[in-house]
Amino acid sequence: MRVFAYLLFVVFILTASDSEAAVINNLRAGNYADKTRIVLDLDEAPKYSEVLSGSQLNINIDADVRQENVLTPKSDLVKKVILQRAGQGKAKVAVDLSKEPGSYKVFVLKAPNRLVIDFYRYVLSKQRTEIDKDMYYLSWRDYQGGRPVWLHILEVAPKSGYELRPILGKVSTIDKGRLSSAAVEAGAFAAINSSYFDSSKWIIGNLKIDGDWVSCDFTPRTGLIIDQTGKAKIIPDLYYDGQVVAKNGKAVDITGINRERQVNDLILYNGFYGSSTGTNTFGREVRVEKGKVTEISLKGNMTLRPGSIVLSGHGRSAEFLKTLKVGSKVEIRQTLEQEEADNAKHVIGAGPLLVRNGKAYVTAEEEQFPADIAVGRAPRTAIGLKPDGSILLVVAEGRSATSAGLTLNELAEYMVKLGASEAMNFDGGGSSEMVLNRKVVNKPSDGSERPVRAGLGVFRN
Repeated sequence: MRVFAYLLFVVFILTASDSEAAVINNLRAGNYADKTRIVLDLDEAPKYSEVLSGSQLNINIDADVRQENVLTPKSDLVKKVILQRAGQGKAKVAVDLSKEPGSYKVFVLKAPNRLVIDFYRYVLSKQRTEIDKDMYYLSWRDYQGGRPVWLHILEVAPKSGYELRPILGKVSTIDKGRLSSAAVEAGAFAAINSSYFDSSKWIIGNLKIDGDWVSCDFTPRTGLIIDQTGKAKIIPDLYYDGQVVAKNGKAVDITGINRERQVNDLILYNGFYGSSTGTNTFGREVRVEKGKVTEISLKGNMTLRPGSIVLSGHGRSAEFLKTLKVGSKVEIRQTLEQEEADNAKHVIGAGPLLVRNGKAYVTAEEEQFPADIAVGRAPRTAIGLKPDGSILLVVAEGRSATSAGLTLNELAEYMVKLGASEAMNFDGGGSSEMVLNRKVVNKPSDGSERPVRAGLGVFRN
């Protein structure tokens, strides 16, 4: 009797254990324009692990199998799907593929519970369209490192009748705005995002528009300059050096342009920042017009007006500003330490350098870019210059099923393939965007346009 009772107890335990496992009720497959989908219907969400080995994907599932099955989907991606038991409360799905997949995804859906395996179908293609005379748009869908990528390229020839100009998020100020709206308001036929920026009101990098300073950067980094004739050039190692010099020769360094004032800062503000400096009362501000101090304030938040700048100091910098009176002469000295850049009409600093003398040459480490920019695949934006003077504006999509994004090295190689002799990187990620004739041609990784502070526009002469 004791042995019989023990056996009943064991049977009860095994039965209870069986009842706790998920159960695979059905296996099915379907073909779609962009993928082949395999679905396992279950009574509850399962735990699973996956291993891809060459052209076979194996998925181990913590679940019982109601009925073993074999499917042969009419797919150019999947040859055979085998569902079989792999022990008590265990199952295995083996997927034989036509070739090693470029992109696939395994995930669980609920209500009803399903384990889904998607194998994506991407068509390698290059579609080149003439947008205007000597201006071409190229949609390039490719594979890179076994992953799909989608690039959008605008090529502008020297004789196209178009020129490059920086644009701001709100056209006249560095407040954030959608690039599509900014391009329309500025009158640009096309645009890409350009400068890096912070969540605070700050453009990170050297930026000059029509010779006027918008922002600055003290780290030597790559910049795009556009000279007085409209010719573009990419120059490495641009860094800002600025000083305010009093009549007696005493000078103090400018520590920033159009950004939030911090401890001991001397910030130069102008109309690109907005209607006022937005500062607090713990500092000193002076207005300078035509080389002379015309107004002094201890109240902060000084009004910004056309034709003048405001110097806003805190701590040591405020002590220097105390030596200035209304009517005092001051000299503002500003340089990027390279004559071509100092004489340029427009400057856009970003980086790193991608291509030099027609070869991939990425300088992310030398330019001290952090890992979130320098490492890994992401949506990317870049500009390249061809030997004949043609301009390449490039946006690579990323973080999506249709495009995995690019590393900086991969982006550099694509710029070389496109014929660039020089190329540089712009801000990327969710900011990467191309607007062409009022339309956003890429799919921003955020799902919609991310407001930016600056872009590069293509304008009719």
